[in-house]
Amino acid sequence: MKMVYLIRHAESTANIGRKTATPESIELTEEGKQQARQLVDTISDQPDLIVTSPFIRTLRTAEPLLVKFPNSRHEQWLIQEFTYLSPIRCNNTTMEDRVPVAMEYWERNDPYYCDGDGAESFNNFIGRVINFKETLKERSEKYIIAFSHYQFIAAFSWINGNNRNLNTPEAMAEFRQRLFSHKLENTDILKQVIKA
Repeated sequence: MKMVYLIRHAESTANIGRKTATPESIELTEEGKQQARQLVDTISDQPDLIVTSPFIRTLRTAEPLLVKFPNSRHEQWLIQEFTYLSPIRCNNTTMEDRVPVAMEYWERNDPYYCDGDGAESFNNFIGRVINFKETLKERSEKYIIAFSHYQFIAAFSWINGNNRNLNTPEAMAEFRQRLFSHKLENTDILKQVIKA
């Protein structure tokens, strides 16, 4: 048995409606930096492993914890946000600007559709989430903190204990509905017990 904390990154510039370039380069706001500092006070036990996604906002959120626990191992895993829209298509846009193309993507409801360079299909995204779950089972560490993103954490929670085919239009629609019905604020923690 192992304990895993999945933590959504702190407030980012995209979260407050600013224009962004590439998904991986989105920075924290000043409020987000403050949230990351405050988060450290809620974690008293040293984790065996601290994981961040390749996106800069998770690393910036984790930095105060990495300073507090310098002896914790730190690794970067592919637990980044679901990038279902092509970054080239969405360069220098706000979340509001992207609403029409996002709606178009979800209404298509095709788990194997890829929007273009730098995007991934729902099928590939779920594959990453399943791989994360399997990697957690294989690791020897007993207490892991992983800094990730809203849709990734929601998908992890959704697939945990779910043994049916998740790469169907029905499953994709169910996941989209779950995103609307479950909220996870910046720096919220999802605690999960993983059986090895």
